[in-house]
Amino acid sequence: MTDPSMSEIPTVVVAEVPQVFVLIRDEEVVGYLFDLPSGAMAVLDGTGEIFRSDTLEDFTRFFGPLLDLDIAKVRQDL
Repeated sequence: MTDPSMSEIPTVVVAEVPQVFVLIRDEEVVGYLFDLPSGAMAVLDGTGEIFRSDTLEDFTRFFGPLLDLDIAKVRQDL
């Protein structure tokens, strides 16, 4: 016999979590970079600026040096 309350639980769709990176300048975290299926997107904390690029590689090659950023991958296996 099934519990009647169990039939009310909706189906959950799990999406793939994008890779997340921390953007660092002068040893301080200044934003976050997300490697999404649609491309890379970075958000800077202080200014709220958003930067987009077609790929993670393009972002690191162009915006990293332009904005004087170091990039560190966030561990997501914890």
